[in-house]
Amino acid sequence: MKRNTGCNSSYGCPPQPKCDQAKTLRVDCDNNSYPPTGKNLKYPVVDVPVPLAEVEIQAEVEADIYLPTAAREIKHMRRNVSLKQCKAIPSKMNPHQVKLFITGVVHKNIQYVESCSGNVKDYSVDVPFSCNQAVYVKNHPDHEKFSQKNTQYERRFIDKYGMGADSCTSGAYTYEYYNQPIDCKLLFSFVNDLDLYKDHDAWGRFTRITEKMEVGLFIKLLQEQQVELPSKYEKKDECKDSCSYQEEYKGPKSMNARIYDMMRD
Repeated sequence: MKRNTGCNSSYGCPPQPKCDQAKTLRVDCDNNSYPPTGKNLKYPVVDVPVPLAEVEIQAEVEADIYLPTAAREIKHMRRNVSLKQCKAIPSKMNPHQVKLFITGVVHKNIQYVESCSGNVKDYSVDVPFSCNQAVYVKNHPDHEKFSQKNTQYERRFIDKYGMGADSCTSGAYTYEYYNQPIDCKLLFSFVNDLDLYKDHDAWGRFTRITEKMEVGLFIKLLQEQQVELPSKYEKKDECKDSCSYQEEYKGPKSMNARIYDMMRD
């Protein structure tokens, strides 16, 4: 067995044993705040989350809730909305739309009593709902690019006799483009519901609640995009000698342009 030799061992530097700790009575701190400054960018662009649209969605939900025991009276009912899925994809039918797929639940916490006196029962249940909507966007998402994963662009060589393809050598050109997803942010929600008590027994107690709910969702759709920043060389007469590099460079204007060139090959 290898001996532990401290910092020279294969186990790394061992922790030091803890010492006594004093009781701190007071700490005073101070700070200064300064405006942020930065250098002038040669290519003034930045990647930021761009709001595509702010969407208001209404969902009409009807559901049956079965209580574990018969209830005489509902004392309290709490409602919370949460989204389990919110996915958006650009529409191929309309470039001004995205198709939005939402799945969520209304979590209900129900407190009730079974008789005129006694303990309050507590029961929680989730009421699921889903919406598929075509949503108009105010700022367009980036144009989607698709990947080439199969062997459509196959590389073949002529055989040594010049009579056909070499069956022992082949290749292909494939590529993957990684699009920025469209993200959802739930800003606000509300539940406007009507509770109908049903399946009463001989003592007037009920075991089923029929929910008729209007669920409102206020969602912001965002996508990270490359955005141009204001430049001090926006006017040509202000550029002068500082923009000479723009005339000398003859290659692709951006990485995206370079990627497009490769996808067209």
